[in-house]
Amino acid sequence: MAMSVIIPTLNEENVIGRSLNSLTQQILPRAAFEVILVDNGSTDRTLEIVRRFEKALALTVVHKTGAHISALRNLGAASSQGKFLAFLDADCIAPPHWLSEAVELLQVDESAVIGARYTIPEGSSWLAKAWYGDQHTKRGPVSYVPGGNSLLARSTLRKVGGFDETIETNEDSEFCHRASRLGLRVLAVPSLSVMHLGTPQTVASFYRKERWHGAAVHSVFLRDPFHSRNLKSILWAAYILCCLMTLVVGIPVALLSGQSVALFLGPLAMVLSSFALAARDAAARKRWGMVAPLTVLFAIYGLARALCLLGIRSTRRARRTTRSVLDVGFADDALGDAK
Repeated sequence: MAMSVIIPTLNEENVIGRSLNSLTQQILPRAAFEVILVDNGSTDRTLEIVRRFEKALALTVVHKTGAHISALRNLGAASSQGKFLAFLDADCIAPPHWLSEAVELLQVDESAVIGARYTIPEGSSWLAKAWYGDQHTKRGPVSYVPGGNSLLARSTLRKVGGFDETIETNEDSEFCHRASRLGLRVLAVPSLSVMHLGTPQTVASFYRKERWHGAAVHSVFLRDPFHSRNLKSILWAAYILCCLMTLVVGIPVALLSGQSVALFLGPLAMVLSSFALAARDAAARKRWGMVAPLTVLFAIYGLARALCLLGIRSTRRARRTTRSVLDVGFADDALGDAK
């Protein structure tokens, strides 16, 4: 068995069929790979749909309820037989060459952790195109590859110590950080990119996603603040928080002094800083037409992460325990490739 594909799930009836169908189209012979689906207590038609693929794939379903995605991935790895492991999210569609190319690359360097950022679905919104649209083109050494599209040798997973089961999100970045500190290479390979059906398409979904991601990012940062790759993301959140505090303080100042200028200092600083980050990002991507939407998105990103610093968390947690934290987007590159 060359490869084991591990898919965590929780109520994925709308996407799991498309994900598993993409595995039936793989160039790698069916006898050379297995699929381990780890269910986190689905109550919808997910398992019913999964059972339809039992003849088309070497498919095993294991169960673990109420766990973070890290624990699901670790259990899937422990239940598998392949020399190499491919972690795929339930809302991702793999291209036909995904497994065969990964096997070839890992046979050359078994110590590497490889993968790629996600591509976005056809017909995606302006938000998805601006924030996520071409992030999958990044190539070579990176700080992390997304947990929903990461491939590595079983020996590498064992050497790094598996995914940290104590954190709810940011587990892929934390894993890759430990791998790098052990001297292992973390490589982005654009041809291994998979399509992420769960890409946020609206401002509301983008904001909620960043609120949820932010809490674990901050907790991981506090473990080792002097070496954390999350530092610049944390600093941006802290800066936005200061802008918000300036606005709050400016209200009584304006009322008492009659000078309304105090009301605009915080928002103006936030907009100008967001514009600066957006311009730098657009220049790096050579997409100057994205400056305006990226300015808005950097501000929203900072606002969501700032509220996480205050301990205010998103309530949308149950379904998200099966999602990876990869798709934070180009903010991570513009802020120093931090989550």
